[in-house]
Amino acid sequence: MTNVTLEKTLDWTPAGSSAPAQPGSGAAPAAELKLRIRGLNAWYGEKQSLFGVDVDIKAREVTAMIGPSGCGKSTLLRCLNRMHETVPGTRVQGQILYDGHEILADSVDPVAVRRRIGMVFQKPTPFPTLTIFENVATGMRLHGERDSGKVQRTVESSLRRAALWDEVKDVLQKPGSSLSGGQQQRLCIARALAIETDVLLLDEPCSALDPISTAKIEELLFELKSSYTIVIVTHNMQQAARVSERTLFMLSGKVIEFGETNQVFTAPAQQLTEDYITGRFG
Repeated sequence: MTNVTLEKTLDWTPAGSSAPAQPGSGAAPAAELKLRIRGLNAWYGEKQSLFGVDVDIKAREVTAMIGPSGCGKSTLLRCLNRMHETVPGTRVQGQILYDGHEILADSVDPVAVRRRIGMVFQKPTPFPTLTIFENVATGMRLHGERDSGKVQRTVESSLRRAALWDEVKDVLQKPGSSLSGGQQQRLCIARALAIETDVLLLDEPCSALDPISTAKIEELLFELKSSYTIVIVTHNMQQAARVSERTLFMLSGKVIEFGETNQVFTAPAQQLTEDYITGRFG
């Protein structure tokens, strides 16, 4: 089947206009949800990496995913914007609803999904041969924007929202690779924001950064969550406790515990969660 746009396929409606929760499901009210994941399984070839994941991601909050290496955090994150399927031999089974719309359907264009649900990777990935300005503008142009005035305004507003404008406004024509690691990561965030991203996925965004740059990224998350839904994978449990409203703990591809961050870290419901948080394993 020929892929078509997300908007046309799903009769696109504004953010927050989601399908109602099923009675007795215990799910959060639909108006508060941005992503609803149900029965999600994922494979790399014959190896299954996710097992029946059920999670609700609330709008305009930071949700942290924690767990030992290889537990499925990054796989789950990549499934949320259909990046998982870009790896040969992978497959996904289950349901992911974005504002009430199924995004795993064959008729939905993955590129349209990734425009709404953006990804920032562990290592900063600016386009090395492009200027700072073009790093932010390129995504807009690839999506068909030809109004140079709008591109100019959007680049500036995106860099401002990424808390980078004041640092780069006089050097916009320098290569993106000329920036420091922390600045490059914020540039990648600005690049995602420029193409109307609604959900921001971050996979260990601070693991390669120094403490000062990490603090700036964390401050940025606090500012962005009033307008965006953010999901962050982190091995740093202190970071998860600092930046998130809700925390998901995974082990061996399964959700062990998911709840309010304060509860997960101070009074976990599962012994496995307590063991991981207190360093007994992982």
